[in-house]
Amino acid sequence: MEHPETIASLITDVILAIQEPYMQQMIDGEKTYEFRKYRLPQTVERVWFYSTAPHSQIQYVCQIEPAVTRNEDDTKLPEDGLGSKEFNGFHRDWDRYDFAYKILSVYKLNEPVTLAALKQDHGLGGAPQRVVYAPLSLTESVPWHKQAKLR
Repeated sequence: MEHPETIASLITDVILAIQEPYMQQMIDGEKTYEFRKYRLPQTVERVWFYSTAPHSQIQYVCQIEPAVTRNEDDTKLPEDGLGSKEFNGFHRDWDRYDFAYKILSVYKLNEPVTLAALKQDHGLGGAPQRVVYAPLSLTESVPWHKQAKLR
């Protein structure tokens, strides 16, 4: 059996749930960082965003950089995107959103992956709610770099 550290070192793709309007803000380039309350493994290169109900599907994948952590890093985010100023200023509405992931690119899937397909074809037990490691069956059947690059 592999050690959890070994498995984590292999993770390059994760699925995260997202609500509107945040995904559209990333598509439009208004939001340049994705903010989370938890750190993703440093090896994560891409986030497959699962749009919550009523969409209930993955329609976008984004390349990201490793987290900037406001409690550990002296680095400040450029304040050119939504939320960056609040992150830098420790705004109370951003309490515990300590991890910022720079969005490097946004790709739109040629065919969305529905919740039914995630369950039936890729073994997910339900809608992604926190961090879900993207199944190899998903990343192999939907090559991210062959999708429509939006930015």
